Amino acid sequence: MKKILLFAALMFCFVGADSASAQAFRWGPELNLGFDQDFGIGARVEYDVPSPPLSIIGSFDYYFPGGNYDYWEINGNVVYNFDVPDARTITPYAGAGLNIAHFSREQSDGSSRGNTDLGLNILGGARFDAGSIMPFVEFKGTIDGGDQFVITGGVLF
Repeated sequence: MKKILLFAALMFCFVGADSASAQAFRWGPELNLGFDQDFGIGARVEYDVPSPPLSIIGSFDYYFPGGNYDYWEINGNVVYNFDVPDARTITPYAGAGLNIAHFSREQSDGSSRGNTDLGLNILGGARFDAGSIMPFVEFKGTIDGGDQFVITGGVLF
């Protein structure tokens, strides 16, 4: 199951958009530092809705808590993009969404026991327009579900 999820995340990362929607659709890899589940890697897609200035953000993140544990999250968020007239290359945002978190542990008999929970994300961050790429940094707190604070950074194409 772990290999299938990792493969799906990598494929998710390399999906392209057609040229007509390229400005509204972005994708890319991300790195996570979860204050409860350690280091993680993931893939993200974003779609802009021009009026009001919203973005829909979807992500899949796989964490490496160590030992016989597996942990991954699927997140779906909606954020409001703030217009900062004096800083055209920076777009701060804030929003909320849903978190699906799955935690499992391999037992000594080879079986696996796990739990999947639904939670609420509260997040904020900023995108930095650097030409053909767009680095970002994000701070997210999850209530229930993953139930952790996460710092995420990555690059969008």
